[in-house]
Amino acid sequence: MGQPMTLPHRVKTASGVTLELVRELGRGGQGAVYEVAGGRHAVKILSGRHAAETDGWVERIQAIRRLPLEGLPVARPLETLAAPLVGYVMELIVGMVPLSQMCRVPSGASAVEHYRDTGGLRQRLKVLASAAETLARLHALGLVYQDPSPNNLFISDSADTAQVWLIDCDNLSYATMQRGSVFTPRYHAPELRHGGLHRPDSLSDAFAFAVLAFETLTFDHPFVGDVVYESEEDEEAAVLDGIHVFVDHPKDASNRSSRGIQSRWLVLDEALALAFQATFVDGLTRRDRRPGLGHWRTLLRAAASRTVSCAACRMSSYFDAEEQSCPWCDELPRPATLHTRSYLDLRGDPDDGADETPDRAPYVERCRVVLSDGEEVELAREAVLGAVAQAEQSMFQLRWEQGRLKIVNLSGGSVELVSPDGSKIHTLLADKVADLRADGTAPVWSIRIGTAGRADRWLCFDVVPEGRP
Repeated sequence: MGQPMTLPHRVKTASGVTLELVRELGRGGQGAVYEVAGGRHAVKILSGRHAAETDGWVERIQAIRRLPLEGLPVARPLETLAAPLVGYVMELIVGMVPLSQMCRVPSGASAVEHYRDTGGLRQRLKVLASAAETLARLHALGLVYQDPSPNNLFISDSADTAQVWLIDCDNLSYATMQRGSVFTPRYHAPELRHGGLHRPDSLSDAFAFAVLAFETLTFDHPFVGDVVYESEEDEEAAVLDGIHVFVDHPKDASNRSSRGIQSRWLVLDEALALAFQATFVDGLTRRDRRPGLGHWRTLLRAAASRTVSCAACRMSSYFDAEEQSCPWCDELPRPATLHTRSYLDLRGDPDDGADETPDRAPYVERCRVVLSDGEEVELAREAVLGAVAQAEQSMFQLRWEQGRLKIVNLSGGSVELVSPDGSKIHTLLADKVADLRADGTAPVWSIRIGTAGRADRWLCFDVVPEGRP
């Protein structure tokens, strides 16, 4: 892969512009990426055999620049480097760091403290959901990224945002036009090893994403258990060759790991654990069993929406009514929370005499969102309505603070506020705000979103008091 260069180091672009490289940002399957002085650009320099395979290099970069990437957080190549170097200049967003800083514990550091200092559980879930969303949008365009790895996904260095930026995009292309495969060792699908017959596609991207997601959430690699870590065999080769089973295999304990976050229930809810099992057990040989990136996005968003934060240790955890205190530190009672549930109503036309109270008839829960005091969230159309056009568009903004719930109607149309007993109905117009009592002393009004004569969707709210000390 080549040795790191001495920094700062100057390189020239094909147009003759001199750039100063000041920091190595990461290494992948083909070479290294460096930050350019000023922080707004980066340079990828190929090494080894990849640097020697220069046929059509300029044409390939130009082809990538023509791909339909508008609106996607992807570092589009801008210009190639001057010989003898092989590489290119790409966009870079200021204040971004590689995901590897979040998913790997520095030598000598406490795993729990590093988990907290790099955003905790909620931030990890949000970041991974954003990454899954970008990859899913690429796949929807018929494109394959090829090399999802912690060094190729850049995240904001602020915990206030879950922005993700994909760099190292010179292998991005349409799935039907792939020639060979490029991957970072330890983050690739088994069918790609040893130059397999399979071309990279959305399912190989999904496998690589699952590896980095598991590592980010648990601080464990899914196939590097104690038997690999403590043996004299080459760890990378063992992972590449698929010799060992998933560290959390439900029936085979031969490759268990004693590292990482051992209490998996703290960082993986049931749906995520099953998705990882589907990928790393059945999905090793049956590619169709692997969850796609759209499914990962949905699972990760749902998991993030059910987390609560602890004021004592600054960690977040999944809400559990049975847990009376923070499962990380056990110092403070679980905080009071507001629960928002989106329901699909299955009861038929209310004009036919059906009862209109959603908790007295069949329904399907679409999503659940948990808020602590002082928190706010925007609910997208997908969360409320399911699979619809403009799924990412915000539909409602909710803020719960000091026993009051403020709801901003961003849906573009009017909705109905329904009293707990169904006897009162008020219209909430587009862009207007409803201020509801939500202090746990009485039931909270609901929101009904429906067509004429039929209540299709409900948003229902309830307050869960804090846990017992």
